[in-house]
Parts: sequence; structure tokens; C-alpha cells
Amino acid sequence: MTALARLEWKIENVKDIFKGRTNMRILKVFTCGNVDDGKSTLLGRLLLDSDSISVDILHQLTEQGGGVPNLALLTDGLRAERSMGITIDVAYKFFTTKHTKYILVDTPGHQEYTRNMYAGASECEVAIVLIDALKPIEAQTRKHLEIMEAIGIKHLIIAVNKMDAVRFDQTVFLERQTEVNAVLNPQENHRVHWIPISALTGENVVESTPSMPWYAGPTILECLESIPPRLDTHGTLPLLEIQGIYEGTAYGKVLQGTMDVKNTLYRGTQSLEIKECYVNGIPRAVASPGDQVALLGTNINMLKRGQQWGKEAPLQCSECTVELCWMGDAMEPGTMEFILRRGAAERIARVDLPIRINPNDIQHLTLNLSAPIDLLTDRIQTKKERIILIDKTTNATVAAGIIKQINQ
Repeated sequence: MTALARLEWKIENVKDIFKGRTNMRILKVFTCGNVDDGKSTLLGRLLLDSDSISVDILHQLTEQGGGVPNLALLTDGLRAERSMGITIDVAYKFFTTKHTKYILVDTPGHQEYTRNMYAGASECEVAIVLIDALKPIEAQTRKHLEIMEAIGIKHLIIAVNKMDAVRFDQTVFLERQTEVNAVLNPQENHRVHWIPISALTGENVVESTPSMPWYAGPTILECLESIPPRLDTHGTLPLLEIQGIYEGTAYGKVLQGTMDVKNTLYRGTQSLEIKECYVNGIPRAVASPGDQVALLGTNINMLKRGQQWGKEAPLQCSECTVELCWMGDAMEPGTMEFILRRGAAERIARVDLPIRINPNDIQHLTLNLSAPIDLLTDRIQTKKERIILIDKTTNATVAAGIIKQINQ
């Protein structure tokens, strides 16, 4: 981005803020990579160079950095983290451009905090994976790429950081590219964007750099701005989740598609005709994905919390294969029961652990449910069926993951 283009971008951005622009998309972005690869510094650089840091905070960071802003402190939110020099928790920061409101998620790089990264990534659309130009990719970076595939994130920005430390050598960049490509599963159809950067000095983060004439692609911010909005690929197949019934009115959430008062929804051999639809108490002819709705219609009293009703009747699943990131204490092999929660649905799930499972492990397991839950095959294929397991005694979340397959 040239100096003139950057100035014009700033002016337009300020105009939109004063106009009170409301119809902007929200893009959730998180960073991952091995410890000390520069994730917190990158997010700090994005905030600094996009003019998203207040003057007083910038002054404080400059004092703490000995005359140069200590960018990592913008996202290392806990005092304990600062004293140890590592990021443990998941930190969130926000900034806005002309077209997009960004939620930046800085996740831990240490292996023992994989569960934090899994939780932070679960609702993000884009992953920025930092690779250290100074060394080959390590086991934890491979684990992070595995999680990207498990969660189903399609847009990967692979940022090869610290290029200034290798004198902007294209050969090093290509070496890291080969290593990552060997890990990625081509069947996942990732949209991979490769960008050589220096988070510390800001090259190719917000502004392009003349230091790497061999690279003609976008900066990190330009790449983020170019990512198209996530589309609802099931627009003709509305799906409603029931969250409760009260005095003849059903309350729920539109999970996908658009639902209107002309729809008849199905579950097994049952049908539901919608007569009236309200969104936030306002009558609506059409409800969109994500809307919380109140419905009046035929046979409302047969509905139950946790059910799914769709234009295509969901399948009934009483046994499934799941992929879980373990968040609780280590457990030895054996049979045990947990509470499974998927949206508003809650069941008792029995699992036979074939091997010891440790915190931060990612395992494929079979769950047997106390009663069937409703599932659509295409939502499983697109990795939208996300679950958590809860300890029956302590009510603590012990695992989070996705349903991979219906067994029966």
C-alpha cells in the first residue's frame, strides 16, 4: 500500500466512523503458531499501523518499551503472563476499517494451552498462522494446522515472520512454504494466502515494503479485506432449533437458511406450519440465519427444547463419532458418562476410552447417547455440529469438539 493510498484509506475510514456505518461485516480472526513466533507482536502492529491505538495507550507502551512501543503488551492481557513473558489466556482486540469490523483473537502458542487455542478458534472464519523464518516448523505448529482442519477454517493466512532476520531471503520463504504444504491436507480445500512479513518492523503487515521486491502480493490487512463474506450455502434449506415453549409460543434460533411464515418445517414424520414469526418482538415475514425468533403455528405444544426442524427432516442420531479436544484432567481407559450439549440439546453420553487421555489431547471417540439428537448430514460435512462434554458431578467442561459421523 503506497503512502497516498494509505492516506486515502485513513480518510475514508474516518468518514465511515462519523457516518455511524452500521451495515459492516464482522470478521473474527485469530493467530496461531509456535511460542515466540510473534503472534502478539503481529496483532499489536495491526492495531498500531491501522491507527487503532489511543494516544495515552501508545505513550504507555512506548515508555514500557524504552522508547519503542512494546506491541506484544497490547494483547498479553494478564499480569501473570507479562511477568512470565508468555501468553496463556485468549486475548481479544478490536479495530475497524471502511468495510469490516475485526475481532482479533490472540491464542497461546505453548503445547500445554492447546485447549485455549481450540476454544479461541471455534468461532473464527480466518486463521493467521505465523511461521518463524529462522527455523523449520515445529510440532506445535503442526498441531495448530491440524486443529484448523478439524474446526473447518478454510481461509489460512500463512505469515512467514522475522524475514528481516534472514535478510529478506526468498529461499527461506520458499523453504517454510514447502514444510507447511507437506502438513496441509489437500482434500480440505484450504484457501491459503502466503505472505512474508516482519511483525516487529511492520513490513507487509499494513504497509507493503520495498525490502522484498520478489513478493508482489497483498499485505496482511489487504488480504483480510479481500476475503469475501461467508455465504450461507444452504439458503433454500431453513433449519430451526427449538430453545423453549411458553404459553403456546415457541422460541428458537434460525441456524441456517431463511425462514418465513409460508414455510412448513419437518422432523421425522411430523410437520410444523408457521403462522406468525417475530424477531425481537417485531412481526417479520422472513427470519434470517442467526435470528432469535418467536413462533406461532400449528402443533406448537408438540415441540421440545433441543429439537431441530427443517425443510429437510433431520436424521435421528443415537451413536456418533466425534473429534474432541480434551480440556479436563487426564483420564484412564474405561467407560464413563458425561453430559453432552449441542446447542439447546442436552443428553447423557457414554464413552469407552480405549487409551489414557491427557489435557490438550485431540482424540476421535465414539459416543452413545441416552436419547437421539437431530442432525443434518450436510452440517456434519461442513463441520458445523459442535459439541461440549460436561462433567456430571462438577459441571465443568471437560472437552469440546465436532461431530464427525453418525453411526446409528
